[in-house]
Amino acid sequence: MRAAIFFVLAMLSAVATPASAGWTFITENISGDRYFVDLATLKKGARPRAWILTNYSARNEFSDLSSKTLNEADCGEVKIRTIASRYYTEPDGTGTPSSVNYQPREWGFVTPNTPLEVMVRVLCRSNR
Repeated sequence: MRAAIFFVLAMLSAVATPASAGWTFITENISGDRYFVDLATLKKGARPRAWILTNYSARNEFSDLSSKTLNEADCGEVKIRTIASRYYTEPDGTGTPSSVNYQPREWGFVTPNTPLEVMVRVLCRSNR
């Protein structure tokens, strides 16, 4: 019996998902890309920020299957920008990074009913 329990636990840990590794699922787009936030990295304030993991449903044009982006929200203006980004050849932000960028991007307004709107709501809700 103990061997069976140990086996099940070992199998569960072998198929760990981003959510079980500190990532919390926040939304999925119509293409099947799944978005997660690392709440441990959430910085509160006038412009809250956190790391977001995106698992793509298929390889993008650069052969990436996932990305991790540090996103910052402007809650008053309902804008978002990426401060840093890393793109990976494997799901869950693993594998060889194919691209790393630490140049903050320009602020952009958020289109309603998109994953970016969900990200802004998650980041701004942290200030309450």
